[in-house]
Amino acid sequence: MASSKQYGKALFEITEELGVTERVLAEISAAASLFSASPDYPKLLDTPAVPKEERVELVEQALGSLDENLVNLIKILSEQHSTYLLPKISAEYSALYDESRGIERAEAVSALPMSDEQMARLQSKLEGMTGKKIKLKNTVDPSILGGLKVRFSGKQLDGSIKSRLDSFEESLRELVI
Repeated sequence: MASSKQYGKALFEITEELGVTERVLAEISAAASLFSASPDYPKLLDTPAVPKEERVELVEQALGSLDENLVNLIKILSEQHSTYLLPKISAEYSALYDESRGIERAEAVSALPMSDEQMARLQSKLEGMTGKKIKLKNTVDPSILGGLKVRFSGKQLDGSIKSRLDSFEESLRELVI
C-alpha cells in the first residue's frame, strides 16, 4: 500500500501536468476538512461490511463534482480501506504546492491578535529574510505575556516576554551571593 506522501506526490504531479493544481488544492483541502469534521464518513467508506461497489458509489454521489483525479484517488483509498489518509495526503499536496511556488508558511504567536498592519510588516520582513513568499498565520497564546514568537523554515525566533523573564530568572539562579 502506498503512503500518504506517495499519494500526495502522485496527485500533485498529475494535476500539475493537467494545469488544475490550484483547483485541486482547494478541493482536497475541503474534502480533508469534511473527513475530519465528519469522522463517521471515512469510517463508512473504509468498512468492509459495505460492498466495494457501494462504497465507490457513495464517493461518486458525495464528491463527484470534484476534480476527476481527486475523486478517483478517494475511490482507491476507499477500496483499500484507507480514506483516513486523506488529511495527510492533503497536507502533503499542500506542501508540494507551496514548495513548487516558493511559498513558505510561517506562524506568529502573540499574546493578543495582531493587526493587519502588524501582520503585513512581519510578512514583508520574513519575505526579505527568506527570499520566499510568506503565508503568515497569527495564533494567540496569552501565556507568552507579550512580544512575539515566529516559527518558519523549521526555526523559531522567540522574542516573547515570557522567554525573556525565564532567561532572567535563570540568570538570577546562577548568581552566587
